[in-house]
Amino acid sequence: MKASERKTFAVIGAGPKGLAVAVKAKVLEEFGLPVDRVVLIERHAVAAHWSGEHGYTDGEMKLGTSPEKDVVYPLATTTGLPSLDQKIRRRLMDFSWTAFLIEEGQYADWVDRGRPAPCHQLWAEYLRWVAESLAPQVQIEVAHVQAIDVDGHDRWKLQLQRADGSLDALVADRLMLTGPGRTRRDFLCLNTSKSEELPPDTFDLESFWSALKANRFPLKGRIAIVGAGENAASVLLSIAKAAPDLVIDVISPKGFVSTRSENFYENRFYSQPDETSWKSLSPEDRADFIGRTDLGVFSVHAMEILNGELRHRIVPGRLVSLSHDGNVVLRLCYNGRDSHLRYDRVVLATGFDQTATIRRLFTTEALARVEAALSGPVTSDALSSAIESDLSVRGLTPALHLPMLAGLAQGPGFANLSCLGLLSDRAVLEPTLRSQRTFRLTQEAVL
Repeated sequence: MKASERKTFAVIGAGPKGLAVAVKAKVLEEFGLPVDRVVLIERHAVAAHWSGEHGYTDGEMKLGTSPEKDVVYPLATTTGLPSLDQKIRRRLMDFSWTAFLIEEGQYADWVDRGRPAPCHQLWAEYLRWVAESLAPQVQIEVAHVQAIDVDGHDRWKLQLQRADGSLDALVADRLMLTGPGRTRRDFLCLNTSKSEELPPDTFDLESFWSALKANRFPLKGRIAIVGAGENAASVLLSIAKAAPDLVIDVISPKGFVSTRSENFYENRFYSQPDETSWKSLSPEDRADFIGRTDLGVFSVHAMEILNGELRHRIVPGRLVSLSHDGNVVLRLCYNGRDSHLRYDRVVLATGFDQTATIRRLFTTEALARVEAALSGPVTSDALSSAIESDLSVRGLTPALHLPMLAGLAQGPGFANLSCLGLLSDRAVLEPTLRSQRTFRLTQEAVL
């Protein structure tokens, strides 16, 4: 295929999902498949949200998923030609967690130590090691996406701002959003101000980690963490480590916290949704499964630490509204009853809202395209139910891939780190094979 004929697949984010897509595109191109040109767009640096430099961690937290579920797992790429599939899978192993440890001289030690979960910073080092191998097939652009529009040829037009302040544009035939979006703050709109700005002494996940690292988060007084998932666990552990005598309230909508399930049958739904007939389950059972095994649960590692800690307590209630009158005032509702609690500082670990990113970045015309495909407003529920096999929004042109919202429709692992290799098969290989109906792999490609 001529370079001028290749389509462009823009991926916002150079974390695990973006790198998994990039690796798959690189390897498939090496074996002669006419894949789209992949461009990763990253505001800070590769794996910035995992290194502790930016985002939602200090870099010292332990990875909640097995590191062997790396950017190529589960290594099940299928083109329809077994001999080619075998060669592709062998090549993909060069980008595995195991290959990284071997090259760094750490493999034997890691195995002898019982394959411990790495800290986020070491996981970031692995991801950056992967990124170093992507050229020349994959391009990484360090830039901030300011706006996303649609041009006159049914392509996405991304307005980028470089680190030096200069503006640039990137035109793409397909677009993927990989980040989780912004911390949920829809309850703020219930206040009389109708503002989504955080009140004083209230932190979302990004501002919390930034403040903590800069010693601008006072570790005293009454502190509450709203949420009962893995991000809440990370915040709780970090505060407890820095201020071991501080008592912290964890606001849980269910009134308790539970541990992520880790057994063969449930793990298979994450890594092999097609083999386990995920789509045959009722929508209610799929939602229940995700809620019980992924959303609002602590990792086994985090729970093991917290089991020995007595300096926190669980407060039942769902956050209804939040205000500030010298203290942060939380209005909670539990079992049909409202209560008001006052704190010196509150950290919102209430989950993420990727639709907020879409509403913030998409122009009026681009947003109208999404609304037309959904036949209604852009909501998480509407998008989640409209995700196709290749993780794109059904009926939307140009294609918009949203793996973070694909869990309910396609499999719970697409929203996290459980099946990055399968995610890239869906987003890279599947569209390639579908668009090349008359294409036949030649013997040269196989060899």
